[in-house]
Amino acid sequence: MFRLLVFAFVGSAAFGQNFEPVTTSTVPKGVIPSTTIPAEPDLVDQVLGMVGPSEPSNLTERDRFRQYLLSAGGPVPLIGEAAAAGYGQWTNHPHEWGQGWGVFGERYGSNLAYNGVRQTITYGASILFHEDTRYFASGRSGFWRRTSHAVISTFTARSPDGGQRFSFSSVTGVLGASAISSIWGPDSWKGTYNIGENAGISFASTAALNIVREFLPNHLHRASVNQTNVH
Repeated sequence: MFRLLVFAFVGSAAFGQNFEPVTTSTVPKGVIPSTTIPAEPDLVDQVLGMVGPSEPSNLTERDRFRQYLLSAGGPVPLIGEAAAAGYGQWTNHPHEWGQGWGVFGERYGSNLAYNGVRQTITYGASILFHEDTRYFASGRSGFWRRTSHAVISTFTARSPDGGQRFSFSSVTGVLGASAISSIWGPDSWKGTYNIGENAGISFASTAALNIVREFLPNHLHRASVNQTNVH
């Protein structure tokens, strides 16, 4: 389950934007309110661009392609897959590869290749099926309601009209990458059962990352507010 642990860790560091809606203060009667200036995007918005807005919004093909590039070769996958390779080295997974720096590079390269195949399939299928695979915050209250939304979002996407539906692109990306990676992987990756197991690990890691995306911004926001009050 090294992918699950790594993505949860990396997600905790990378997806710290605030999903709470911006509220405007009360304006006295007769005074024309000034135009609301949106909060300045943080580093995650500007560089990583991996977390969607809290509400469905129009996804241009330029934004879709930018999201694909960041998901396939941006800072998060580069760091995350290196950490995953280190964890695989520590646990000797897969065991057929053994140990050593050269093997670490093999694990790292395999992880990057898997992610690249997954994101490429997802990107192409999202164009075909007109799906927006970004993560959207639930806007709900309650731990279990928000958690269930995060887990379900692993298998869903936004349609052009803003509705939520089963994501053919995301599921196809995971299944396709798990099958293709078995070609270069060891014997423990081959066969229907092992391919399904690897796909299950990918789905689980995505669900864990979605949970981080859902809850961590609230904690970071509270910490920021507390620091401001102290000063």
